[in-house]
Amino acid sequence: MKTIQTPLGILTVAAFAMMPILAEPVFFATTGHYYEAVKVPEGVTRDQAGLMAAAKGGYLATLSSEDENAFVFSLVNDLSWFTSLSMFGDRLGPWLGGISTATGWQWNTGEPFTYTKWKPGQPDTYAGFYQYLLFYDGADAGPTWGDHPGGAIPGFELPKGFVIEYNQAPGTFVPSGVRLDIDKEGTDQVMLSWPADVTGWVLEFTTDPALGWTNFPAAPVIINGRFRVPDTTTVDPVRLYRLKR
Repeated sequence: MKTIQTPLGILTVAAFAMMPILAEPVFFATTGHYYEAVKVPEGVTRDQAGLMAAAKGGYLATLSSEDENAFVFSLVNDLSWFTSLSMFGDRLGPWLGGISTATGWQWNTGEPFTYTKWKPGQPDTYAGFYQYLLFYDGADAGPTWGDHPGGAIPGFELPKGFVIEYNQAPGTFVPSGVRLDIDKEGTDQVMLSWPADVTGWVLEFTTDPALGWTNFPAAPVIINGRFRVPDTTTVDPVRLYRLKR
């Protein structure tokens, strides 16, 4: 992990020692979006998948209809995209963009979570209250969904991949990766924001790095696909911010 200081604050970037296998993004006319299935044979956490999707200029796929779900599943419709059988005799499929919160499930983009394709018995919040979405069909490779806490679970392999969604053709824009944006709002407030896919990070602030860093007291909310936290500029003359794992 490395920290980069800029005039706007401090940005944190994570590096991963893994070798993802990329496929060509595929256009789906119904949504007008592109989708890319990424296989990671050694396994990938939900945080890592979200960061890699953001670094490529996309986000983990959000599925709002039966047609879209079927299309995206067709990109990973093979047991090689699913884990080996767990100690319970089931398999985990690729990560998608759903996130469970204290107020229910939502997509990482802020889209309404109206369409669902849960496997019967799911979500079950196994191994953690806050969960993330992936393809799951028991012992089979199927288009239904299950929930997962996002990291390693005893008796299970990590999911073997994820699906990225792009709003426009990949390569027509510069991906921002993990970036903490600080925007002035009014005369005495700034808005701190970063992609909702960048989960598992903590916002910290300080007036002087030599004095140490403090967790920001306000919890972020997701609006339009981004974590957002407001802060007043009247308490301290200077504040530095950073995202830290």
